Amino acid sequence: MTKAQTAKAIRKGSSQKDALDRRQEILSAALNLFSMRDYSAITIKEIAQLAGVNSSLLYYYYEDKEALFRAALEEAVGAAMGNYDEVASKHSEPVDLINDWFQMHVTLASDIRRLVKILMDYSSSQSHSRVLDDVISKFYDVEIQILTKAVKRGQRVGLFNKVSPNAAAVFASTHLDGVMVRSIIQPRLDIAGAVDALRDAFWAYVGYKP
Repeated sequence: MTKAQTAKAIRKGSSQKDALDRRQEILSAALNLFSMRDYSAITIKEIAQLAGVNSSLLYYYYEDKEALFRAALEEAVGAAMGNYDEVASKHSEPVDLINDWFQMHVTLASDIRRLVKILMDYSSSQSHSRVLDDVISKFYDVEIQILTKAVKRGQRVGLFNKVSPNAAAVFASTHLDGVMVRSIIQPRLDIAGAVDALRDAFWAYVGYKP
């Protein structure tokens, strides 16, 4: 490869990286706004201002605000699934895994609240996407699978009662969503205390005494 070809390749790679960085900055700005205010009240201009780019540039990456909203939602769901996978991969003991899973919702409360707020807006919107519906379903399916397997392992070694593992997983998942929704309605809610109380209720549900 000649020096000119090498320089061209470097410029191309640099421009591609710049484009990816700019797209990520736009997504981050959109996520922040969508998590704080209603979808209908947010304008492309506001997102562009927060991202530090010209409004017209947003249309280069996304067809419209709806497309940007969908991309932001997919980004938030993907990040949450990555956190779930990380917790699941760290533990072989069911109690440790479940404890860490609850604690993750305290440590990452701001990110999870942001996701829940966006999910609420999406569920009440008039425009749904089959792709996004599948992404959201997979997100909850992964969460339920992780918890169900943990409960089954606990039952095999005699730690938990013979309750339905799936029902126990749904109980924890549903009520944790409830904590996050409550914290959106009442920002001063003690999330750590609420999660601890739910963890105690979950241990009682499966018959485990810490």
